[in-house]
Amino acid sequence: MKNNKTYCFFLSIVLLCISGGASSCSDKKEEVRDSEFPIPYPTGGEVITDEWGGVAGHRTVKYEADRHGELLSFYDDYTSGSGWKRSESGSGSVPTTIYLNLDKGYTIDVGPPDDQVSDAVLVTLYVADYTDL
Repeated sequence: MKNNKTYCFFLSIVLLCISGGASSCSDKKEEVRDSEFPIPYPTGGEVITDEWGGVAGHRTVKYEADRHGELLSFYDDYTSGSGWKRSESGSGSVPTTIYLNLDKGYTIDVGPPDDQVSDAVLVTLYVADYTDL
C-alpha cells in the first residue's frame, strides 16, 4: 500500500510539471525576426509595405482587427526595457499607440482597429539607426 501511495504522489508531481510546462508553451508569443530588419512583429500578419535599406526604413504589417489587444501586449512586452517611451494619440475611442526609442532610432506605431483598413489593424515599424555611421 505504501508503494502505491508513493507511485501516486510521484505521478501527480509529474503530471503537474507536464501541465505547467504545456501551459507556458501555449502562452509563448510567436514572432517574426528578420535577420536584417531589427524590430520583430507577431506572426500571422501580412507585410503590406517594406522599405528597408539596411540602416533606415519602415515595414507595415496588417493584422485582423480582433488582434489589437494582443498586438499591444506583444509590444508592451517587447518595449519593457529601458529607453522606450509609450504614448497614445488620437481622438477616437481607441487611440493610436506609439512606442519610441530615441537611442536606437526605433518607432512602433500600432493603429486602432478599422482606422485605415476595414477589419484590420496596421502596425508600422520605423527604423532610423545611424549610430554606426
